Amino acid sequence: MISATQIRKGIIIQLNDKLYRVEDMEHVTPGKGQALVQTKIRDLVDMSVRNYRFRPSEKVERVVLDTKEINYSYHDGDNYIFMDNETYEQISLTSEFLGDNVYYLKEEVVFTLELFKGQPMNITPPINMEFEVVEAEKTLKGATVQASYKPAKLNNGMEIMVPPFIEAGNIIRLDTRDGSYVERISK
Repeated sequence: MISATQIRKGIIIQLNDKLYRVEDMEHVTPGKGQALVQTKIRDLVDMSVRNYRFRPSEKVERVVLDTKEINYSYHDGDNYIFMDNETYEQISLTSEFLGDNVYYLKEEVVFTLELFKGQPMNITPPINMEFEVVEAEKTLKGATVQASYKPAKLNNGMEIMVPPFIEAGNIIRLDTRDGSYVERISK
């Protein structure tokens, strides 16, 4: 158990027999009244986000999740099959569990799987991954700097905004945390 004032972004807490990841945390000291710890927490089962306030004197149960490195192997219907890098055991995860992470599935890419009592709770791809641009709009001559990004489609099916010098056939690096363009990869 930890005090509410020890809550930090990224930790896992247990409230009412449910697990939550702290997305954001702020210690609020109003001019009048008692201080609060204002948090934004994500339910690890249904992935919904909600605000929750703690009094500084409250105790919260901190949960430490087990982590495994797993490789994506193949797709079978609605299930995606991964292999545990240590035990070579196959782990089947649904597209609903993966969410937007399905765009980052490439064979032999190492993902981090977080488990609580053997149950998968969250999966995280590498922070940066490389993809090929398959379609990119033509750059408009005389476009201002503010409007310089243009839509592009990647070989994984995602559509993102890229700088005007990116063309179809370019390989780009993507930040998987928010799906944003990072840089063009030289060949």
